[in-house]
Amino acid sequence: MNSRVLKQEANALHKAVSPLLALDARFAEVIVRDLARLVQQCARSRGTVRPPELLAFLVVYALIKQDAEKLNAAIHLWETPERSKYEKITLQIILDLTQDQSETFLLPSIVNRFDEEKGTNYLGTVINAVYKFAQAIVKSDGSVDLQDLETLSQIWQRLHTYQKLENYQSGFASIPGIESTESPEQILEEALSELNDLIGLENIKEEVKTLANFLKVQKIRVDRGLAKTSVSLHAVFCGPPGTGKTTVARLMSRIFHGLEFLNKGHLIETDRSGMVAGYVGQTAKKVDDLVDSALDGVLFIDEAYALVPGESGRDFGQEAIDVLLKRMEDYRDRLVVIVAGYTDEMATFIESNPGLESRFNRYFYFNDYKPEELLAILEKMCGKSHFKLSNDAREKLRSIFEDLYVNRDKNFGNARLVRNLFERMIERQANRLAVLNSLSDETLTTLLPEDIPAQVGSRYAGQRRS
Repeated sequence: MNSRVLKQEANALHKAVSPLLALDARFAEVIVRDLARLVQQCARSRGTVRPPELLAFLVVYALIKQDAEKLNAAIHLWETPERSKYEKITLQIILDLTQDQSETFLLPSIVNRFDEEKGTNYLGTVINAVYKFAQAIVKSDGSVDLQDLETLSQIWQRLHTYQKLENYQSGFASIPGIESTESPEQILEEALSELNDLIGLENIKEEVKTLANFLKVQKIRVDRGLAKTSVSLHAVFCGPPGTGKTTVARLMSRIFHGLEFLNKGHLIETDRSGMVAGYVGQTAKKVDDLVDSALDGVLFIDEAYALVPGESGRDFGQEAIDVLLKRMEDYRDRLVVIVAGYTDEMATFIESNPGLESRFNRYFYFNDYKPEELLAILEKMCGKSHFKLSNDAREKLRSIFEDLYVNRDKNFGNARLVRNLFERMIERQANRLAVLNSLSDETLTTLLPEDIPAQVGSRYAGQRRS
């Protein structure tokens, strides 16, 4: 597929989203961020971002952002000796837009809620246009392999997964650089409501609500000129994978924003690979850049214990810790850091450094989901993507989750296991329905026992999702 076709698809995508841009200019930032994520996901299947993918993104980015200079670069200079210059510019744009490392698309949720509030019907047109754009990128080298098909399947699922939003405008709140039109009170109320709607996590909900109430009283005291109690918001999240640690961290960032302890309340996610470099001097810069991007919000460090140097000798993990501690002190009123990982490893991590012990004294313990909670999570995923379980499928899954829970080990995947199982189920359903000539809405939306994979367990439990 040549660049002419890619540019045609970019123009078609711009045409599809133009009505939204005319109604609310903030959609521009959501769209370009989702497209940057999409390009990264397409590139991951090949192991690199190729020039056609960069070209396609640059064209649609320039159209949406109304950037004539970059559009001119894409159309007129791509085949000139200056091409490498614009490849670097485009790649940097993509990296800047995907600093949170999330693979979740925000646009479908916001447009879905927008349609509900306004009585419009933009969702189908927009999602189809984005998916066609992804297909054009994947096919741009003239071949499609199994990895490409898997990537497109994952993109399709993410485009059809909707988060629950109080109103469409609340969807913009988590995006750095977009001014929220919501009041602090609305932000706080919506974040607490979303926290309350999470399945399970009763101890976490209670602790977060207690912290929110404490901070609310502290704010009232300050507003009335009373003595301010020093409080550290840095926290340690302890628990196995897939137990909602990132989700709760994101909600806490909004709660701190709603209580006006943070001016932005966004969340930046990272891990050891995002903080540690392989050469002298580079680690400090990586940590500095991460902190700068997280200022006035929350920096969430997953598997933070991996920063502690192993017994084999010194590496740059300790340097990352030292730089982070200094920046936490420099920006004590503008930065909240949440470190997360397995309970035992996190205890060792905190105890490894007196600076960590003094700054992290708030602990939250996340437990494995129980079988009935795993089933409820799966049904919630089904509902968001317009699927439902038959009674027989529900009972079969209940039995599977009970067996998995009883035989769980340290690598038990919890909600990640459920997510991977759900994706496999709808793939198997698609294979089952592909041979049928007539499909009713009931048939399209119902998952049956035969859609459940024969092997469910460690193969899915240990898979990570960004």
